[in-house]
Amino acid sequence: MANKTKQPIQTDILCVGAGVASLSTALALLRAFKAQGKSAPRVTVIDKGRSVGSHVLSGAVIDMSGFTGLLTEEEIGKMPVEARVSKESFHMLFDAKRAMGIPWVPPLMQAHGYPVGSLTKLTQYLAQLCEKEGAEVYTGFAAVELIEDAKGRVIGVRTGDKGVDRDGKPKSNFTAGEEILAKVVVLGEGACGILTDKLIARKKMGGVRGQSYALGIKEVIEVPADEARAGEIAHSFGYPSDWSTYGGGFVYHMSATQVLVGYAYALDYARPEADPHMLFRKFKAHPVIASHIQGGKAVAYGAKVIPEGGYYSVPQVVADGVLIVGDGAGLVDTLRIKGIHIAAQSGRAAAETLVECCNKDDFSLEALKPYADRLTKTEGWKQLKRVKNVRAPFSTNLMLGVMSAGCAWATFGKFPFWTVPLAPDHEEMLPLKGGRLPEPEEVESGPLSPDRLTDVFMSGTIHDEDQPCHLKILDRKVCEECIKLYGAPCQRFCPAEVYRLEDGQIHVDFSNCLHCKTCQIKDPFQNIEWTFPQGGDGPRYTRM
Repeated sequence: MANKTKQPIQTDILCVGAGVASLSTALALLRAFKAQGKSAPRVTVIDKGRSVGSHVLSGAVIDMSGFTGLLTEEEIGKMPVEARVSKESFHMLFDAKRAMGIPWVPPLMQAHGYPVGSLTKLTQYLAQLCEKEGAEVYTGFAAVELIEDAKGRVIGVRTGDKGVDRDGKPKSNFTAGEEILAKVVVLGEGACGILTDKLIARKKMGGVRGQSYALGIKEVIEVPADEARAGEIAHSFGYPSDWSTYGGGFVYHMSATQVLVGYAYALDYARPEADPHMLFRKFKAHPVIASHIQGGKAVAYGAKVIPEGGYYSVPQVVADGVLIVGDGAGLVDTLRIKGIHIAAQSGRAAAETLVECCNKDDFSLEALKPYADRLTKTEGWKQLKRVKNVRAPFSTNLMLGVMSAGCAWATFGKFPFWTVPLAPDHEEMLPLKGGRLPEPEEVESGPLSPDRLTDVFMSGTIHDEDQPCHLKILDRKVCEECIKLYGAPCQRFCPAEVYRLEDGQIHVDFSNCLHCKTCQIKDPFQNIEWTFPQGGDGPRYTRM
């Protein structure tokens, strides 16, 4: 419904998504021109969230190596963090009561002295620095389509219309989407980015393996003040995951009064009755975890998917007119559970390439290709390569995965020397045993264990309900087969109660959607398509 009479908006470099990778690209690029004493190109950053950081989720222990050389010492000192890692622990959880403390923190997990903070606040800080250098940052604009010329080169994006009713008709506040044209588009949409994934599929840019994901669920817990625990962190693996599903959790004391608790559950799980939100609640109830949050109350909630495929799942990161940075390229070290520093390094590698393109006024595919070479020379890429086969063996057996991780660390990634296969997440679900779901486990609700809808309320999620549903069930007959074989698993794998089974039909309450895209990834029949709601809608994270 885009208005054809509108004139396109022209810019030089367009960054889609205001995450760490995109903002690092913009900041490094503008500062490079400033150092050269040259006039900088026009750099535009757009984000679908209502404000910068509102769709960013990751309470973070930040590896600062990604920001060395990008931020000054003074800027690093002013980063919005309240604590640095002062104490670390690592546990294997056996069941609801038993656990074993690992006497030493594995070298790759050690983070002593790292800042602990909110990624939402960090991206807001980076955006302010970008704007100070001359970048234009616009929020509430969802880039819904890549624009290509007749030769297939990406030349810009089209943003979504606003003010459309549920039948697709313009309302009184209708605003047509914009066409934004650029010399280069930098895709920093994050994990399972819609434009990124469509580009990769259309141009056959996929990695050796397809991407695999975990669902990360997080809460901020307000606890009685305890200055001594600020900066304390803990990691765990095992319970409540089963022995063939990769899963683990963490607790970060971000300040004397705020604790971030998170649990990640691999989406290649097999049991159709699995409910990640319920597993998260069971995780918090374990004595090891409960000791960190006793007397507290959950005050914020969020969920997102984490790309876990690693080195072999990284796609080609350059196409004609476009670069892919950060989580959209799967640049996450799944053993360390860290990707912020790699996102920043990928942004800097992209910026260095774009500086050369601007100086030569050459934005051809050949001129963009050095980005891929620069990326492979970053420390983050070397870390990915070292753990290239760590994730896949966990899909077979937890202990096999642990042994594989140890071998990878000891041999600098040389063993296992073959490419361990990893099936697509949606193919791994098994049919119900006996055709019936087991009785669901009950976990008592309370201040530390909110139910799903209470958590969604705390995420601040808001959608205008008088707009087309952005979650498309492609074939209702396929739903009937899914209900019969798997017991409507969308009710359980969604962390926001978007899908409900009533009278034999799946009902979609898109207003609850957290934009995690778990449904599109895990649906066993690939019968759900995630599309964009109007810009500005969705979660409104402020402390995550």
